[in-house]
Amino acid sequence: MKFNYIPREYWNWRCSALLLVVALTPILSLTWLSTDRPNRLVVAASLDALVRGPAAVAATLCFYVAWRISAKPQLIWLAAVSAAIAVQAVLQSGLQLIDITHQVGGSLWLVLFDVLSLALIARLSVAAGRRSHHGDPVFLGALVGLGLGIGRILAVTYLPNVSANTFGWLPLMLGFAFLAVPTVLLLTLLPDVPTWVSARVGAGVLLYGVGHLVAYTDGATRSTVGSAVTLIADLDGAILLTAAAAAVLRMAIVAEDRDRDQLRLRVDELENGLRVDRARIHEINSTIAGVVSASRLLREDPTIGSERRTLLDNMVHAELGRLQRLLNEPVGATPAVVDLDDTIGNLVLAQEARGNRVTWLPSGARVTAEPDAVAEVLNILLDNAAKHGSSDTSVTVKSVADAVEVVVSDDGPGIAPELRQHLFEWGSRGPRSRGQGIGLHIARDLTARHGGYLRLREGTVRGATFVAGFPMARRGDDEPAHLA
Repeated sequence: MKFNYIPREYWNWRCSALLLVVALTPILSLTWLSTDRPNRLVVAASLDALVRGPAAVAATLCFYVAWRISAKPQLIWLAAVSAAIAVQAVLQSGLQLIDITHQVGGSLWLVLFDVLSLALIARLSVAAGRRSHHGDPVFLGALVGLGLGIGRILAVTYLPNVSANTFGWLPLMLGFAFLAVPTVLLLTLLPDVPTWVSARVGAGVLLYGVGHLVAYTDGATRSTVGSAVTLIADLDGAILLTAAAAAVLRMAIVAEDRDRDQLRLRVDELENGLRVDRARIHEINSTIAGVVSASRLLREDPTIGSERRTLLDNMVHAELGRLQRLLNEPVGATPAVVDLDDTIGNLVLAQEARGNRVTWLPSGARVTAEPDAVAEVLNILLDNAAKHGSSDTSVTVKSVADAVEVVVSDDGPGIAPELRQHLFEWGSRGPRSRGQGIGLHIARDLTARHGGYLRLREGTVRGATFVAGFPMARRGDDEPAHLA
């Protein structure tokens, strides 16, 4: 039997010490109250079922809950074995309390029922190795324990009292070894169960049997040594069985928490990926709308002058290039010097092609950022202004310290006070909004990623005014301005 240590993350010596105190408390309390008995150790040993019973009940609950968490079939059969021991111990504790003088303590019938108990536990262990079950094994184990417990009570009550020493101690030892050793081996060799679990369960059952055997050979006149051996064996068996079950439960909980954390991370990854895809689709739809409107004007409106036609054609070409980069799922371009006049000019043309009026004057300002990110931020702000404004959208550009601010204003109903606090959160939108509530979140994320900012200007009399700030391009930068 390989008796490995329980991993410290599941159990330690302090837990075992606490378990020992809990196991000893009921039996020591009753022993202390038995003032009419001169040898308190003998009294304690005669009530040993009070140690086995609660420990086995606790082990049953731990194995059962661990099985419910992990769904490992071997654990439900270990719970069935514990249940069989628990029900017998509970019934036997009642018998011991009634027979405090232990007149039936050395009855041969108790020995025979212990032998039968070992045989049935061995049968449950064989069932555990099959990794499948029909019905409820815990109920089956409890039923087995109930039958054995009631059988014990009926045997010592109605059958003639036959001493366990009638045939001598050697046959008892041989009979016990004949059944106990195979039963323990079956328990310790359970598949898919850590060896530190199966070894402790097997050792616990073995120690319970040793405690019974010593008590039976002592008979009605219990000795101090025999009582000490019985009590120590039962205590050790209780600690081993309960420690193994509690550690298994702890292991199942830790594994469940780890799986839940991994699942949460996976869900977060999928959600982030979905957000990225939705953000890309959001910008693609807006870009396509501008390109389609401009292409329709170029094709159907013969009154467009040659200069404006050239501007529209350049805008369509620039927006198609940005659309291609969006479809190719870029991982992020290198920041460059962006000419805001060219970028805003193309976006204004796209808005006007869709029938939206925008007032704007070139400023000659340049910023340092990813060109497509600048275009996406400003396009989102222009789209929002067009959706919620009643007439013109105003765009102004000004330099502030080391930044360039692009101010986009509309004359719509403005932002409701209750919405302002959550305005830039994903999915935040007003009750009458027709959008998805993701554009402003995307825009603020893009500006922050480039060392800029996006905020709602407070105190506007009418409509809503958004201020997008980007790092100003350094003077004397030789890099040519990029058209987004």
